[in-house]
Amino acid sequence: MNTWCRRWETAVKLCRKWAYEVKGVPQNEAIIIFATGNFWGRTLAAISSSVDPDSRNNFGPFMPGYQLIPYNDLAALEAALQNPNVAGFMVEPIQGEGWSCCTR
Repeated sequence: MNTWCRRWETAVKLCRKWAYEVKGVPQNEAIIIFATGNFWGRTLAAISSSVDPDSRNNFGPFMPGYQLIPYNDLAALEAALQNPNVAGFMVEPIQGEGWSCCTR
């Protein structure tokens, strides 16, 4: 893979496939948790996990099954993980371009 979009998109697909085939999540009910401030591209899948208004405004509807939680908020993560349909958690430990939208 040669772009972040493809890498993250593949990670989302793998999380969902695992959730349905191994964890037993009902079809089309898998949830991927994303920490805000991420940036992995400009595809609809990527901007669905963004909070940057420049990326989101006038581009919806967005991908279903995404839940956004504040970056570095362990209580929010713990609460989100209570959902039995969680298939994965995506976070960028070192924030890049997406972080600027959270600090405006």
